[in-house]
Amino acid sequence: MGKSNTRRRDHQAEYQRAYRQQQKVSRKPSRDDVARLALYLMIGEGLKDGQECKLADWCEVVTAGLVDQGFDRDATQHRLHQLIERYADGWDFQRKPHLMQHAFGSSQ
Repeated sequence: MGKSNTRRRDHQAEYQRAYRQQQKVSRKPSRDDVARLALYLMIGEGLKDGQECKLADWCEVVTAGLVDQGFDRDATQHRLHQLIERYADGWDFQRKPHLMQHAFGSSQ
C-alpha cells in the first residue's frame, strides 16, 4: 500500500508542476493574485479623505466573515488594522516583477 501512496503523491506532484507551468505560460492570475489586488484597491479607496466610514464598514464585514469561519475577532481586527496602517504609511502594492520581463510587445 505504501508504494501506491508514493506513486499517487509523485503523480500529483508532477501534475501540480505541469499545472503551475501552464498557468505561468498563459499568464493567468491565481485566486490569490486577484485577492491581493482587490485588497489593495479597497484599502486604497478607504484611505481617501471622506471614506473612513466606508473603510470601517468594510472592515466590519471582513471581520464578521472571518469570525464566521472561526477566526478570533480581536486578532482579525488587529491584522486588518496592521494592513491598513502599512498602506497609510506608504506601503505599496507588491508587484510580481518576474511577470514584467515578459510584458506584451517586448522583443523576448
